[in-house]
Formats: sequence, C-alpha cells, structure tokens
Amino acid sequence: MGATPSRTLILGGGFGGIAAANALRRLLPPEHPVTVVERNTAFHVGAGKTWVMLGEKTPEQISRPVADLLDRGVALVPGVVQGLDLARGAVATDHGELRGDFLVLALGAELDLAGVPGLSEAAQTFYTVDGALRLRAALESFGGGDVAIVIPRAPFKCPPAPYEAAMLLQQALASRGLGEKSHVSIYTVEGAPMATAGPEMGQLIRDELSRRGIAFHPQKKAVRADVAARRVVFEDGSDAAFDLLIAVPPHEAPKVVREAGLAGPSGWIPVDPRTLRVAGAAGAAEVYAVGDVTSVPLPGRFRPDAPLALPKAGVFAEAQGKIVAHQIAARVLGTATGETFDGTGYCFLEVGGGKAMRAEGRFFELPHPVMQRRPPDEAQLRDKREWVARQLRPVRS
Repeated sequence: MGATPSRTLILGGGFGGIAAANALRRLLPPEHPVTVVERNTAFHVGAGKTWVMLGEKTPEQISRPVADLLDRGVALVPGVVQGLDLARGAVATDHGELRGDFLVLALGAELDLAGVPGLSEAAQTFYTVDGALRLRAALESFGGGDVAIVIPRAPFKCPPAPYEAAMLLQQALASRGLGEKSHVSIYTVEGAPMATAGPEMGQLIRDELSRRGIAFHPQKKAVRADVAARRVVFEDGSDAAFDLLIAVPPHEAPKVVREAGLAGPSGWIPVDPRTLRVAGAAGAAEVYAVGDVTSVPLPGRFRPDAPLALPKAGVFAEAQGKIVAHQIAARVLGTATGETFDGTGYCFLEVGGGKAMRAEGRFFELPHPVMQRRPPDEAQLRDKREWVARQLRPVRS
C-alpha cells in the first residue's frame, strides 16, 4: 500500500465488527487508523434474549457499551450509515462522510415483523431486546392457551433460537401450573429444524420437541396474521389459532446494502467463502463483509437439489471478522497470510431443566457439513453462560 497510512472503516459494531476492529488494531502499526461506525451505544448478546423473555436476566445483564469492547486504538463513530459510494471508498453517515481504503461491512440484518401482513400487530418476538421485554410482560399476564411460534421466512440468525424458546417456554408455563392449559406449537417455513446441520440434528431437535409435547409443523409459510380472529394463515391455505403468537421477524439485508447493489440473488452480500472479500465490489476501496449480512455458499449438500449456505450466527461473524483483519493487515504490510475462514463453529441449544447442548459444526466438509454433539447436560449450559459472559468482558473500562 506504500508509505501512506491505510484507513479501514468497519461498518457495524456487532460480533463481526468488534472482532475485526480489535484484531486489526493489534496487527497494524498505530499510524494506520481503524474506525468503527455503529448506530447503537450498546452491544447485546442475542443468545441471552430468551433469558430476558423469561425474566431471568435484565437487558443490562446481556449488554455492554460498544466502546468498552473496543481496543483503545480503535476510533468509534456513533452514527447511522446512510449510503455507500464504493467507487470513491466513501461512506455517508448522519454525521458526515468518511473515506477508507478498506471497508468491512458488518451491518447485520434488518428485522421487520411488518414483512408479513398483520404480524407486527398480532405477534410478539424475542429477537430484539425491546421485543423480549414486551414478550416478558405478555407472558406474565398469560393465563394459558395456544402458543404459536411462527418462522415465516428463512434464513434467520441463530437457527436454534426458536426451538430453544419453545422448550424454555413450555417449561416456564408448566412451572406456573399452566402446562395442562397450554399447548406450544412451531410453524416454520423450513423443511426441518436447522437443515444446514443435517437430518440427524433436525431429527434430534424434533425428538426433543415431541418429548415435551411441542408440535412441529414444517413447510408452513405464514402469509398473513389476523389479530382480531387470532389466526395465522399459511401459503398452503391452512391456518392456525393462537392465544399468544410469537414470531421470528423476516430478515433482509440493510437498505444501504441493497441500494448499493451489493445484495446478490440470495438477497445478501455474496463473499469469497475463505477471505470474505466481496465479489465484484470494484472501486477505490477493497471491500469485505462478515456476519449476518453475507451469503456464504457451502461446498457440500445433503440433497443434490438443495444447495446450502452458512448459518447466520455470532460465532461465525466473530471468526470471519478476525480473518478479514488478517487479510487486510497482509495487504497493508505487504506480507503473505495463511489465515482463511474454515467454516467451523458451534451453537448452543437450551432444552430446559437446567440443561443445554453445544453442537460443533464443520460446514465446509464434503460431501456435506458435519455436526457433532453430545446429549444435553448441566455442564453445557454452564458453557453457554460462560460464553455469553466472555462476549461481554470489557477490553477497556
């Protein structure tokens, strides 16, 4: 890159943005500025939102100011990204324009219950902190009945979360003496739970649901919710009644990404699976993308007619952020890098009763991804709690 200091702009202060910023700051000399642009003051660990939903944690207990999680040499710009000019390497924000030699897009996904008519009026959600708080209040006043959990669109982040929520809700209702009065059901557009993890994992989750009396209805694409009639209507013409409706909001790439023409046929940013460089993003800056905003195709598949993409999860965003930091540092310093993304990661699934399961995945394996797990137990729930605490540990105080 020559003698002129490089400038790296990281758009988004979630798992991927924080990891990229901290790793790059440690890899580059201080004269190369690293800047994070983030609209929110606080970082939330999504894995803790079911705890907020159930009243086991407060939002503050699953959150930390973004500034506390960034190395001191990283500049934090509070602001909203309003536009991307890739030709100039420029980013428009509500506080002015920024320029970079390297852009890292870690903008996540936009969640919109209104993406399905009637859903925003009829449904609760735990996919946001505010939503989890509202759902907590709704559960406190819930006297029993039909609980419908709807997954209307895919992909969505944290694929185990709706199934975890169902099992935790069933246990919570039973503990209040509402088990006989309540029935929890899942209606999902998916063919199986966590399809990218393979049929064995999907069957394991279905068995866990069945063991708890939770109904599972696959290939049910919700097209409308009727709040007055308390019914959800599906694309196949069927419907389902509810006394309490909980939904995974439809996900899509942020508007600025779509307006910049970066969203591919999948609706997300296509990237090189190993380097996370954005394909076809020619301009003054080198562009990378990490985390939920990306689409990472997988080399294998379980069925010849069903291509797979990497699941959207914080552990992958974090790993990708570190890889991008190594890629950029190598370009700036003129060195070779052997650091590439290997498609490995893990997820936790709480099943209630003080137990959880940690599943380890190797998603770049052939002929298909490989997922390993052991039966749920208390130790794995402790692992999850320790993992959440680790994400919130401040770099600076």
